[in-house]
Amino acid sequence: MARQSKSKVKQLKNLLIVDGETEEVYFKNILQRYKMSAKDVKRVTPSGGQAVSFGMSEANSFETAMRKQYSNYYIIIDRDNISRAEFEHIQREANQRQNVELIFSNVAFEVWLLAHYQNMTARPVDADTDNARYRRVLSNYLDAPYKKGDSVQLDKIISSAEHHIDTAFSNTSTIQALDYDNQCTNVGPFLRQLVANRYLF
Repeated sequence: MARQSKSKVKQLKNLLIVDGETEEVYFKNILQRYKMSAKDVKRVTPSGGQAVSFGMSEANSFETAMRKQYSNYYIIIDRDNISRAEFEHIQREANQRQNVELIFSNVAFEVWLLAHYQNMTARPVDADTDNARYRRVLSNYLDAPYKKGDSVQLDKIISSAEHHIDTAFSNTSTIQALDYDNQCTNVGPFLRQLVANRYLF
């Protein structure tokens, strides 16, 4: 059999671009659980209103270094300290790129994590108050202080329901529209589609 050329670029389907350790660990766990080898997770530095342009720049550098090429890119961020103007700019940039989709949680990714346990509803958010609440409630469910990026805790969260993605999807079904002012996350539709299509690519 002829040896493959070293210059050959591996064609893959999806690159998940995240800017937090928790998201990186969570999505790598999901990809491994569902044996989605044609998809990768790339962690980048938080970049505020430049999340799309910076994320894509980092993705292109990653592709070059790893000799890979992706068809679709998912910018996965939460609100953090992003201003309304920056949020609207991020949305416009994502909409202008045909193969880029914005996955957004308000106020934090922990909205999606909590949805593995309980129903989440739309309501006005306050970053400090809500982040403290998310940590407290997750700690109660975990029977231990919640730590961002903890692989053991995230595995426990993912395993908390028999159908973990479907459960969290159902618990966020009313907050999937992106909203700067109110609690929301569209991780559910994204993950459900990713898992449903895992054998197609």
